[in-house]
Formats: sequence, structure tokens, C-alpha cells
Amino acid sequence: MDTAADLPPVLHPVWDALAAATSRRTAFTLAGLATVSGDGTPQVRSVILRAWDPARGVLAFATDERSTKVRELRAEPRVALVLWDDEAQVQVRLAGQATVVADLAERRRRWEGLGPGTRRGYATTTAPGAAVDGRVAQDDDEAAWFARFAWVEVVVDRVDRLDLSADPHDRMVAERGAGGWRARRVAP
Repeated sequence: MDTAADLPPVLHPVWDALAAATSRRTAFTLAGLATVSGDGTPQVRSVILRAWDPARGVLAFATDERSTKVRELRAEPRVALVLWDDEAQVQVRLAGQATVVADLAERRRRWEGLGPGTRRGYATTTAPGAAVDGRVAQDDDEAAWFARFAWVEVVVDRVDRLDLSADPHDRMVAERGAGGWRARRVAP
């Protein structure tokens, strides 16, 4: 586990931004998640970041168990995320390994942390992306909603932060290895 003292100083603003993004709405709360489909095609969609564990470098989000992204993550756990703060003119790209959490107690704990409106999002009886005739069917079975809920954790092992507000632009890349995090400045 990495402590703040173990992190290269250039990672501190990223860790702080991820903590803020998962505790309230910020520019980084909505992230683009890139996965790989079964035929090798890149797939990108938006996810709402829900939890950040800075000590482990683990970011998490909720999704529908029946979604294509869950199948893709189980087949190929390598992912990338991109976050953009238009006001600050900062882009952060993260890469890591995703896991669809199987532990029932952890899934339940995360489910109970969601608001009623978010939980209601799992009332749709048809899998995401499936064709429907007319109206999308929903049910009122909260046990079924929970069965459709998936919690995904991403162990971040690479951070690429680009600050376009700096003059000149400033970019750093940090990677996690056996000895911890190592950071270096690179050309923007």
C-alpha cells in the first residue's frame, strides 16, 4: 500500500482530484472508460466514478451486470479512463486492471451506499443495449435490481496528467511497479 509519503509529489493533485470526484460532483466525476470488445475493437463509454481508495490506488464505478462492458472486462481486464477538467484545462488518463467484484458482502455494502434514484436505474428488465419494441419494461423487485448491479474496481497502475493551463504545457507520467510509483516529466 502506498501512503501519501510514498507517492511522487506530482501524483498528489491527481489523488486529491479523484477523492473530490468520488465525494461530490466535479469535472472528473464522469470519466470515459475504454475497454476492448471480443473482436479487439476499442469501446468507450462514460461511467460515473463512485469510490477512490488512495492507499490502494483503486478507483470504482457501478454498472449493470448484464452490460457489454462487464463481459468485456471479464474477458480482458486491461482498461483506460480519461478525465477532463475544462475549467482547469487538465486531462488525466489512467490505465489499470479492472475486476468485477464477486464478493456478495462488498457488493451489498456498495449497493446500500447508492441513492434511491441510482438504485432505481437497475429496474430495467431488459439488458442494456438489447432491442425493445416500444417502452422499456421495468419492475419493482429490489432483489432483482441488486442482482443486476455490478461493482467494478480498477487498480490504477499508470497515470498521465497533462496541464494545458501551464505555459509551457506540463505533462507527467507515473507508473506503479514492484518498488512503488515512479514519475517522470515528459514532453506534452
